[in-house]
Amino acid sequence: MISREEKKAKFTSEYLETQQKKRRKIFWGAFVIALLGVGIFVWANSGKYESKAGGNYFLEESPKYTQKTEMKEIKLTVENGLAKIPLQAIKENKIIYTEYKGGDGKKKYYGELTVMPMMAYVSTAGRVVLSTAICEPCYGTKFYLEGEDLVCVACGTRWRSTDLFGIGGGCVKYPPEELKYEVRGDNLVVPEAKLANWQPRYFTDEMSGGKAK
Repeated sequence: MISREEKKAKFTSEYLETQQKKRRKIFWGAFVIALLGVGIFVWANSGKYESKAGGNYFLEESPKYTQKTEMKEIKLTVENGLAKIPLQAIKENKIIYTEYKGGDGKKKYYGELTVMPMMAYVSTAGRVVLSTAICEPCYGTKFYLEGEDLVCVACGTRWRSTDLFGIGGGCVKYPPEELKYEVRGDNLVVPEAKLANWQPRYFTDEMSGGKAK
């Protein structure tokens, strides 16, 4: 006949074994989730992410920005309703700044800006990204590349250069807005109308009483 002590010991042993199995399941489940997360992160930063909102022209090189790479300002050319940015300037400088100025030059694109700041850069996946050069919450218009990230000079907010996903800082929800482009010959090409009609996202009706700045 099994004594009370033996029953207690058997119960305790079975209970501990069951708890160990549960802990192992939880551990391996968390491990698999973490592994998937790392895989997704690596893919997003080094894979050929393609943007639905922007352009998807890839260069053969995938640059590594071990040091701060600052903007080089170039002049935007507008001909026959098309804004053109030379690819060579982007390849050579990695990140360029330019401005669109349409109409009579009196339209305010954002705040007191009577020009639309734009930039183009080569992401760490080799994709050429064309976007506004505006950090909308802080009004910053200058950026640089460092490590895997695009960084706002004004506030220090960082976004992944591959897909402009927010990494850290006060303005992560409003990265520079990608612009759809085509590559024609040696230029990135954007219809002038898209630039002339651009509207900021940050000041919604709720925040500005119906008047976007």
